[in-house]
Amino acid sequence: MPSVREMASWLDELADRIAFAGESVFKVRAYREAARRLEMGAIDATSLETLAATPGIGGKVAQKIVRMSQGELPSELLRRREEQPPELPFLLRLPGIGPSTARKLWTAGIGTVRLLQEHLGSGEELPGLAVNQRRQLARAFAEYRLGAPLPELMGLTEELRADNSSLSPTGDLRRLEPTVLHPRWLAKAGDGAKESWRNHLPLVLQGLWEISPDAVTLVDEAGLGAAQVWHTGPPSFISEVQAALGRRDLRLAADGVYRGEQRLACPLEEDVFAAAGMTWVAPALRGLDPAARRDAPLAVQGDLHTHSTWSDGLADIASMARAAAARGYAYLAVTDHSQGLKVANGLTPERFRQQRREIEAVRRQLPAGFTLLQGCEVDIHTDGSLDLPDDLLRELDVVIASVHNHFDQGVLEATARLVAAIQHPLVTAIGHPGARKLGERPPIAADWGRVFAAARDMGTGLELSASPRRLDLDYRWLGESGAQGLCFVIDTDAHSVQELDYMPLGIAQAQKAGIRAEQVLNAGSVEGVRRAKAGH
Repeated sequence: MPSVREMASWLDELADRIAFAGESVFKVRAYREAARRLEMGAIDATSLETLAATPGIGGKVAQKIVRMSQGELPSELLRRREEQPPELPFLLRLPGIGPSTARKLWTAGIGTVRLLQEHLGSGEELPGLAVNQRRQLARAFAEYRLGAPLPELMGLTEELRADNSSLSPTGDLRRLEPTVLHPRWLAKAGDGAKESWRNHLPLVLQGLWEISPDAVTLVDEAGLGAAQVWHTGPPSFISEVQAALGRRDLRLAADGVYRGEQRLACPLEEDVFAAAGMTWVAPALRGLDPAARRDAPLAVQGDLHTHSTWSDGLADIASMARAAAARGYAYLAVTDHSQGLKVANGLTPERFRQQRREIEAVRRQLPAGFTLLQGCEVDIHTDGSLDLPDDLLRELDVVIASVHNHFDQGVLEATARLVAAIQHPLVTAIGHPGARKLGERPPIAADWGRVFAAARDMGTGLELSASPRRLDLDYRWLGESGAQGLCFVIDTDAHSVQELDYMPLGIAQAQKAGIRAEQVLNAGSVEGVRRAKAGH
């Protein structure tokens, strides 16, 4: 049976193809909303009765979802695939490519991402593409060269494991790099293992990234643990393990741990660490030296960037707060969108004040010791000014300032925009600073050295978004100056209860950056969060 991720992708693709044909915008919105709710785990795909009662999902869409849950692709989708560009969903996720531009490209014979990349690289004029669109696409393709997005590969791994439960990621994929140039996996050798993998080839992600036929290494069960350590890497960590084993007259190879010529059975990775006299190290931490690993953030006390049904979230405030408390958090900030983001039902100052009354009522229902904060995710205008007046921002516990439009600004403009927001005395942190979406939209073209310098001077936090579609701020942008002197927040940007579970991805990015726990604002107390805002 298809995964929720697959079903959501089919609905999104159907919406894309209806939009490409220039048909009903209402049908497009209905399929988009259904896909969003599916992906966020907000609806039961198998219950026609529940689906039909869900706001925004009509009877016909509900019937399609139930049939999809049983493995049946919508016939309408199959028909449109025959008539339209083969990689339309991937084209439409590129910056500046909408249905109208895609139709013009298709008329010119361009229906795949690779063809578009080749034509763009040749310098020839393309129908429907203005200069700023070409510039955005060039930046997007430069990002693509860094590799496939982590969330796509995580979804692919889940699907592959349905056929081979022993399959596990290795290398950059297991170490949770935001993009992976050469994704690789490990699986237990046995009957049907090679055939199972061949059944999935060739694999192509997002119309551009190809998976190598030798991407899976097959190892016998006794050597699986050692192979997992070896292939996860990086080389510096392998050397550390080798040194620890060497002190016990052992050595590590790709297929096992050896004493002389005798191979020790290590079916689990923990067996290798035990043989070396080491404590197991999480893959994301394996690029750090032992001292940096000791100081790395391992958990947070709360989430400072979440959304509710007041804007574009799928759960009400009470549900989000109870879910955060159930996950052991000490606090949660509800930070719905501001008025300028109309597509997300952004709140006016008056609606924020109305929301506060609901928050105050919910607070009385929550467990002792848990704090519900009211905040906002305020839009940063092109000139760096904010989308809400200062008198309202002063009333809030947390202010996350984010870029949500005009992603094609030049370096000077994009940098000045972020710096101005950083220097605003009421901003707690800059949300998803690069405004990127992995595999879809490149980060804005800011001078990150200047952005980080401004953040150091002001003490304004920079968000490490745990949302798999963003993983932004990208720890690799910190460069040689690193994270020293910077303050960070690690948030999920959750739009549903289920998305609160993204947090470990954000913590992993902080660990990979060498960020210390003391630099993470929400690794501390709620009083520290409040002092940070007041301290500006």
